Amino acid sequence: MTGRNFDPDAVRARPTVLPGMASTFAGQVASPPVISSKSATEVRHARSLNGKPIGLIPDFITEQERAALYKYASADDAPWETCLPKGDVWHGRLINPGSVSPKILKMMENIRKRTVAHIKAEYEITDPVYADTLQLVRWRPGDNQAPHADCEEPDGQPNATPWRAFASIIYLNDGYEGGGIHFPDRKLKPEIKPRTLAYFPSTNKYRHGVEAITSGLRYTMSCFYTFDARRHDGHLV
Repeated sequence: MTGRNFDPDAVRARPTVLPGMASTFAGQVASPPVISSKSATEVRHARSLNGKPIGLIPDFITEQERAALYKYASADDAPWETCLPKGDVWHGRLINPGSVSPKILKMMENIRKRTVAHIKAEYEITDPVYADTLQLVRWRPGDNQAPHADCEEPDGQPNATPWRAFASIIYLNDGYEGGGIHFPDRKLKPEIKPRTLAYFPSTNKYRHGVEAITSGLRYTMSCFYTFDARRHDGHLV
């Protein structure tokens, strides 16, 4: 794939992410938005991005970056967080900034900064953009995600993370079976290679899911973005 433009209703040779994480743990916001003196209605909503293409950019990160992140995430002593209850779907599957080594964290911040710059240009966003998530994620055999949107329920009501405007995911490896991201309402299931950046808005127009892993392990770098400064995680954007 070359990253050329496609019809928004089809997609752009580019794809998905994994959102909908509503559990509370270090490095990730999950509670309903706090209303301050500034009305939440003044914050730009993800629906303003409806009609923008799904993005899929091959070779977005360098092979050196991919290899370093994959080596770190797949190491026997990788700091997969177990602060969530064992029954939580994300238990032992996330590495957030508080657990990441300084060298790897700096690399992830730089990648996320490039990612935001690309998406802002692609989506013609001039407003400030913030991020509430920066994490490494692993998908083990049996792990999957049902189709969902990242900021709203199927009926359009706010979900647990209504401030999210768009998401990005960077794929770090192959060598696994299953785990394909798909957009059921668009009948889209892109084939994604390591080093690819995928991104899309957070509304029901971009409902997506992840098929179950059947063998091997899938590693990704996942981020969520917002126009709400109150949700900024404090790392470079």
